[in-house]
Amino acid sequence: MLGVSRDATLDEIKRAFRGRAKEFHPDTNSGDKDTAERFKDVSAAYEILTDPEKRAHYMRGDWDPWRDGDWGGAHGRSDDIVFDKEFGPGDREADLFGDIAGNRRGRGGTSMIIQGDDMAEDLSVAFIEAAVGVRKQMELITGATVELNVPPGIADGEVLRVPGYGFPGLGGAPPGDLNITVAVTPHEVLNRDTFDIRMDLEVADTRLRDGARVRVPTIGGEMALEIPAGAEPGQVLRLRGMGIRDRVSGRRGDQYVRLATTIGSSTGPTSLA
Repeated sequence: MLGVSRDATLDEIKRAFRGRAKEFHPDTNSGDKDTAERFKDVSAAYEILTDPEKRAHYMRGDWDPWRDGDWGGAHGRSDDIVFDKEFGPGDREADLFGDIAGNRRGRGGTSMIIQGDDMAEDLSVAFIEAAVGVRKQMELITGATVELNVPPGIADGEVLRVPGYGFPGLGGAPPGDLNITVAVTPHEVLNRDTFDIRMDLEVADTRLRDGARVRVPTIGGEMALEIPAGAEPGQVLRLRGMGIRDRVSGRRGDQYVRLATTIGSSTGPTSLA
């Protein structure tokens, strides 16, 4: 089904599946029932071959989703399984790994009704995007495209669930869901502390002594910050309401700016304007 060797690596299987998924995807073959079934079959093959435990059981011949049903119901029943003589282990490996074009349901097997597995994807978003929210378009390994609204205040490692965008089901069963793990790219200056934002600001010692008006980065863009005369190194100034919005309460955190001193003029991205 996937056109790869039996010792194919995970990356080779993913590349092969991406090509087959695009070829057989229902969006590009509208109304073609045979192609739709092929798409479900290559999706099922991908699920098996990318799961080490399922792949091992399948290659040993003690589990076959087209014959035995869902993994949860058939796992561990190797003593009760009778092999399909028309479809031996060698053919089974060739069917998943190789280029056999036949539909397995037409080879004496039972048409199984199995809900599609969930799909896992990763999404990288910039620090500011995560703080204020962003709309992203993702192309999935199945070839489908999903429009995703990343909510404001999403945290690194948080999982977004999109119903119905997982792997397709077999025998008319519904697809699984799409689980997207968000990875937030760190900001060069700003750091998140729950719903607050914290940063360090280098300030020339003369401006700490005399006071100054500076511009600092925030999640909403640059803002003016008043440094009072006589400020001390390590002193923390607050920008009210310039933190992350709590999606539950609606309240926004604050931004805290810790002053650090330099001799002469300040340097770096947080320098005085």
